[in-house]
Amino acid sequence: MSETTHGAHATPHDQGAQPLAGIRVIEFAHWMAGPLAGGLLADWGADVIKIEPPGGEPMRAIFSSLGARSDTPNGAFLAANRGKRSVALEIKSEAGMQAFDALLASADVLLTNLRPDALMRLDLTPEAIRERYPRLVYCSVSAYGWGGPDQNRPGYDVAAFFARTGISHEITQQDSAPLALMQGIGDSFTAMTAATGTLAALLERERTGRGQFVEASLLRTGMWALCGELGVQAMGGNPKPPYPRGESRTPLYNSYRTQDGRWFFLVGVEAQRHLPSVLAAIGRSDLLSDERFNSARAIAKHRAEFIPMLDTAFAAHPLAHWAEVFDEHGVWWAPVQTPADLIDDAQAAATGAWIEVDTGAGSASVKSVEAPIRFDGKRRSRVAASPAVGEHTDEVLGALGLATR
Repeated sequence: MSETTHGAHATPHDQGAQPLAGIRVIEFAHWMAGPLAGGLLADWGADVIKIEPPGGEPMRAIFSSLGARSDTPNGAFLAANRGKRSVALEIKSEAGMQAFDALLASADVLLTNLRPDALMRLDLTPEAIRERYPRLVYCSVSAYGWGGPDQNRPGYDVAAFFARTGISHEITQQDSAPLALMQGIGDSFTAMTAATGTLAALLERERTGRGQFVEASLLRTGMWALCGELGVQAMGGNPKPPYPRGESRTPLYNSYRTQDGRWFFLVGVEAQRHLPSVLAAIGRSDLLSDERFNSARAIAKHRAEFIPMLDTAFAAHPLAHWAEVFDEHGVWWAPVQTPADLIDDAQAAATGAWIEVDTGAGSASVKSVEAPIRFDGKRRSRVAASPAVGEHTDEVLGALGLATR
């Protein structure tokens, strides 16, 4: 914790566990991975001050920039920026950089996802920051990491996390074109990586008194997410992308469709262990003595016969029927849910997966996905909204004795 006492911006709402209360984070970031990392730290109690250009960071207007209506709900921005304070600075001006330096002097963490070349132009390299603020933990989130020929190459998560790492290849069915995967998933993984590294560096600072440079990249995080497959490759194996579901070598770990058009997954990883319960559920326990299905190898060999048999059985009843029958027989499974389904998912609600976010005086609150870690089972009821551009400029800079006009 820095020597400066940080007055956490309190709200009248229940804040739940706040293990990072008293930690100040200066977030100089935009789009998703960097702000999501700052969002996690804010959710856990840190005072996160978001530095934006006077017009605001581009994620605020993401939907209109893609051609959609400007009033489209921006759940991604809300999740990444709720509960923060916004300071608008023209960082390239002398006054803006002086204010930025004063903020760093009051802080515990600098979090940024500007590319290395941009940070070099601003004299915000790790070496420069360490010399000026030796206690500061400096966390850099980037596409490809520091060093190497692609250090300054731009890359959203579909490029650096999905495509470059092999994830896109490994989740695409053989002989199919890779999908343009939903953006933001790789950013979320990388944000958690960045937050974890930042916390480790803060813990070490308690012992040494010195901060350090923490790196998190979409590339390295994506490789870690695929560490099993990449490890097989590195050890001389040859991992394969998945077969089409009708040709899956693991029929008990496969997707199926019900009478009402709903999809679900069987998740029987150990074929021989899970076969009796699945066959009992579809009323075909007689197949337990069939030599075509008496081992995992046999099931894989005869999948062209087994999968259509399961398809026919599951297509005879709606999902609600199978949900009851599967639980009765101890079948391991999960429904393929839509975002609308998750809104009403009882398990998600019971574990505190949603948070109510204020949207302003006199306005109704909206739901947002809560940070995925709980402390001592505590949960928050509501949280402050994401700030307007520069909403807290006077408040924050005034507390540092700086003129704001």
